[in-house]
Amino acid sequence: MYLTIGLALLVCLIALVFTIMVGLRKDTSEYSQKKSWSMVSWIYIILLPLAFLGLGLLYYFITR
Repeated sequence: MYLTIGLALLVCLIALVFTIMVGLRKDTSEYSQKKSWSMVSWIYIILLPLAFLGLGLLYYFITR
């Protein structure tokens, strides 16, 4: 159980650092509203379910 909590905290910390780094970087590109939404929707439609599936498999193999 402590391993699972530790891994979850590590993943959250890495995501927080990545988000802060991306937010502080100067944006030199010209994105339209449509292109921005397509990138966000791609993240939520494809990557989020894959992340949950990966975490579920990790939990399954740890607790098995």
